[in-house]
Amino acid sequence: MNDKLKMIINIVGFYIGWWGCILGSSNGLPYIGPLLMLLFIITHGVFFIKDFKEIQLIIIIGIIGTIVDSGLVLSKYFIYAGAYSDDLAIAPLWITAMWAGFAATVNHSMVFFQNKWILMVVAGGVFGPAAYFTGKGFGAIYFELSTLFSALIIGVVWAISMPMVFYINEKMGLGK
Repeated sequence: MNDKLKMIINIVGFYIGWWGCILGSSNGLPYIGPLLMLLFIITHGVFFIKDFKEIQLIIIIGIIGTIVDSGLVLSKYFIYAGAYSDDLAIAPLWITAMWAGFAATVNHSMVFFQNKWILMVVAGGVFGPAAYFTGKGFGAIYFELSTLFSALIIGVVWAISMPMVFYINEKMGLGK
């Protein structure tokens, strides 16, 4: 299979899982998205992963991403549909699934970002809020702050998170 086809399969698989997470959580089915993302990651693993370190990366980024988004939950300014419970300030499983799925794109459909640190910061700062606002539009997340402050917080979080994901990838010896 050629590299371009692999990249297309990788990004399409990720976005099927991503949309499953958004639409599932906003429609009272918060485990549909994680199931789709798991199927994507298994398929990705079978056909594309050549190094077990990439599985480790997916797990590590899933955990770190859960911690990052749990920080947003703890702030009480970001409320996610499909939460485990109202009393548990942990980002829901569908958020963990999205982070894990994102990690599965780093060495494939998102490989063009590697070693382009400024581009990662800018892309994270712009597309991070865009993704959250898409989720907000479908009712998967609610903001208790103004649009501007919500965008600024998420932008900063993702301007740091995106390079962090690629940095961890590089330190694990996976960067190309």
